[in-house]
Amino acid sequence: MFVNLTPHDVTVFDGDVAVLTIPATGLVARISESVDQLASGPLGGGIDGVTVVLGEVEDLPQPQDDVIYIVSMPTMMGLRAAGSTRTDVRYPYGQVRDDWGRIIGCRALATLGRR
Repeated sequence: MFVNLTPHDVTVFDGDVAVLTIPATGLVARISESVDQLASGPLGGGIDGVTVVLGEVEDLPQPQDDVIYIVSMPTMMGLRAAGSTRTDVRYPYGQVRDDWGRIIGCRALATLGRR
């Protein structure tokens, strides 16, 4: 079973054919962030530079048997950066776009590995 924790329905394509649409649940898993003011400062030309510090992933349920949670790629990156080894979390990979360049789906559900 798939549980979509992104703000949008996720449609998976095989070639040009949509094979599955996983509706958004209304619950969105996100990584919290804050700005480190001490590490921030002007870059010149009126442009400020900031250092963003990633926090905890919010609204990600505990693992359940036979459930795959779908999150955004930044949320997945935050999980891995925090050292999580969860295998039940995936993100949409291989964007499929319409004729106007809008994302309408993906080709797979990916996890992040380590080298």
